[in-house]
Amino acid sequence: MSGFGDSLTTVGTTQLHPLGTIVVEPATQGGTRANQGEKHWIYVGNNSAGILTAGLACVRTPGGAGVYRVSPAPVAAATGAFAIVGVAQITIPVGSYGFVLRRGVGTVRSAVGIAAGLAVIPDPTVLGNAIAGAVADNNIGTCLAVALAGALATCHFDCQG
Repeated sequence: MSGFGDSLTTVGTTQLHPLGTIVVEPATQGGTRANQGEKHWIYVGNNSAGILTAGLACVRTPGGAGVYRVSPAPVAAATGAFAIVGVAQITIPVGSYGFVLRRGVGTVRSAVGIAAGLAVIPDPTVLGNAIAGAVADNNIGTCLAVALAGALATCHFDCQG
């Protein structure tokens, strides 16, 4: 993040960076992110009709102005890693801009719970949520700790969208 000069948690209605800007947060040995490795963040605009709350997986909004205008992952069986831009770690209101986690350790919402060590895929029944999936599925990461139904699951993400 050398020379970035902005906070990854800054959210607002004014676009501060080009959409799609990727910032790499370096690994650290101390603090709340100790030994989690790098985190890759991507700057997006919330082009949906609803708030992107922390833990929601995001896709490009179909027909949206700009490639990195996003909305929660739709309820669709075909949504996979190739479509997921990242996972919101902070709330991004409608019409606002902010960073979502593209790669690294973070959390995602799960309506049904996910066991540690399982692949994570978009939930085909709950908007923006994730469920356990097979490694062969288009997964967006791996669950690192058991998550109960309705809770946030700690995962390592590698979103490709």
